[in-house]
Amino acid sequence: MTYHIRVRPTALVFQDEQILLVEYDDENGVHYNLPGGGAEPGESIVEGALRELYEETMLEAEAGPVAFVYENAPHKQVRHNISDIHTLYIVFECYPLEGAFPKLPPTPDPNQSDVKWIPLSQLDGIILYPNIRNHIKQYAQERRNIEIIEDYMLDKYV
Repeated sequence: MTYHIRVRPTALVFQDEQILLVEYDDENGVHYNLPGGGAEPGESIVEGALRELYEETMLEAEAGPVAFVYENAPHKQVRHNISDIHTLYIVFECYPLEGAFPKLPPTPDPNQSDVKWIPLSQLDGIILYPNIRNHIKQYAQERRNIEIIEDYMLDKYV
């Protein structure tokens, strides 16, 4: 599929001062991502966020407000970027359904090694792609949406 900007519905799930993240172990080492992926034809952005959340974490949830929007525009990068695809992440705060618990799916994404609750206090000790740790912590504290996040303005990992 060709597209100018890829839309990536994404889920942001909090519980007891923790955030649900998908763990990957690949050529970049161990790193984490928010559950999310490409929108599929015929589904809304909300449906896509909930589907991706379930596919990657087996967690059933309901969607809440848009927490933030993040744009990765590779043409604005001055350094190597993890992805050369121009992508717009629409990040929804999602709430687990009663009795629902996350776990590694039977057929995880390539290089997906786990699904973990990471304490917000430990976010600075992990590699999170994209590097939106401070934005997540700000949202968790204020629970209001924040300005658009443009990748080229984020701190880079050394």
